[in-house]
Amino acid sequence: MVVPHKATLTDAVIETAHEVKHLEQDAELARLRAEVATLKGRYKAALGQIERERERADAIAGLKGIEGKPPLTKGVKGKRHPATMVVLLSDIHCEETVRPETVNGLNAFDLDVCEARIGEFSERFFALLEHERHLCRIDRVCVWLGGDLISGMIHPELAEENALHPLAALRWIGERLRGFLDAVSDNAKEVLVVTSCGNHGRTTEKLRTNEADTSYEHHLYVTMAAAEKRKNVRWQIGEGHLNYVDLDGFAIRFMHGHAVRYQGGIGGIHVPLNKAIAAWDSTRRADLTCLGHWHQFSWSRSGRYVTNGSVIGPSAYSVRIKASYEPPCQAAFVVDHHRREVTRAYPVFCDRDLRGKT
Repeated sequence: MVVPHKATLTDAVIETAHEVKHLEQDAELARLRAEVATLKGRYKAALGQIERERERADAIAGLKGIEGKPPLTKGVKGKRHPATMVVLLSDIHCEETVRPETVNGLNAFDLDVCEARIGEFSERFFALLEHERHLCRIDRVCVWLGGDLISGMIHPELAEENALHPLAALRWIGERLRGFLDAVSDNAKEVLVVTSCGNHGRTTEKLRTNEADTSYEHHLYVTMAAAEKRKNVRWQIGEGHLNYVDLDGFAIRFMHGHAVRYQGGIGGIHVPLNKAIAAWDSTRRADLTCLGHWHQFSWSRSGRYVTNGSVIGPSAYSVRIKASYEPPCQAAFVVDHHRREVTRAYPVFCDRDLRGKT
């Protein structure tokens, strides 16, 4: 056995120690270099931030010499454009019953719900009227009573489930309409009531061209107009399917809407409606067309029409025909007589809960 010399072992240990020390020094040097690089990056970023702040300070200093100028709206309050607020009230179907289980829980409707929704509609409309009066001078309100105020008994299920017979339903809704019109009369210098017959409130089994002669609603309009006591309320009762109104040179065509039909095509009611408007414009042009019947609110500025929603909301019939969900709502819009166009149209929701729970 060979025993290493003591001196040789000592030299090996010392050499190993030197190598470890060199490695530690190299690691420390690498760490310091990385730290220096990081600090250089931060320094460069700080210089850039200082330069940006200096530019911002110079820009702010350059604005100190700007003096105040009165706003252009000063004095506009006394020069507001004259306008008419138009509110659409149709497709109430007041006496019809909608049970939640027939519409997947999306709606419930009876006389109590109907009355609550009319109250909600009235409250929201007057809030909108007050709001718009900050922007224009509204002395006149035009109220459209657009038909299907009652459901009638034109289908067997309506005869079985309606809460009231047609004449009783007519009296019920007439009292609520009278209250709303009186409230409008109290809030406007002039009230114009325009009417259209619906397709539901009829005395015949099938639709006829002599709609007014066979309409419960037309009889209600004539009766209410004859009994009108408010001096600032004027009625324009429609005798045909179309009822034209001239609002200081702005012509509106009112109709219930059942003459416009489509078979579920792409674009919905809008394509056949545009065709119908073009056809009617060929004989008598209107600046705007208003209709209900389809239970859907929309406003097309380019198409020049406003369609109304409904108070009843979804029903078993709408589910069966695969109609899209529409919350109970009506419509209101502003006709600016200076610009001669509709400047804004609103859906006036009749239900606090958009899924049908009052």
